[in-house]
Amino acid sequence: MTASLHVIAGMGSGRLAIIPHPRGDDWADDQLSALAGDGVSVLVSALTTAEQQEMGLGGTVATAAKLGVDFLPFPSEGAEPRDEASEVVGLAGRLAAHVRAGRFVATQCFGGVGRSTLLACTTLVLLGVGPGEALRRVTGGSPTPVTRDWLHEHSVQHAVRI
Repeated sequence: MTASLHVIAGMGSGRLAIIPHPRGDDWADDQLSALAGDGVSVLVSALTTAEQQEMGLGGTVATAAKLGVDFLPFPSEGAEPRDEASEVVGLAGRLAAHVRAGRFVATQCFGGVGRSTLLACTTLVLLGVGPGEALRRVTGGSPTPVTRDWLHEHSVQHAVRI
């Protein structure tokens, strides 16, 4: 089983993508191998600890390391992404640096429309893309209200230095 990549274009030599959550125990072998084969070098998982346990993803870190993929767990446990604003911005800054360095970064969460979207959009904003354009690139025009509101508020309150 392979993961479906939603690649966000226009990021120079680096790439940014969102992927759906893993479908169970085959994540570590089949899906991670497919991602590595597609060139993904950094994988951010915003699954909560409970979601990871429910899907049996205990071997993900070891398998990713064997495949040369940097696995960055980001188990956002808050009910709303804005509760973890400083963590989101900090991680998005690291992801933007990876993209600038030409690496292929993929983000994922359980639904693929909340936490991973927020991380991808924030990363794009830190790369100099306006919030509206970031939302369009990531969601195709169907953003979640929390992501849209948070991203616009962050962009206005914290002028992004490129």
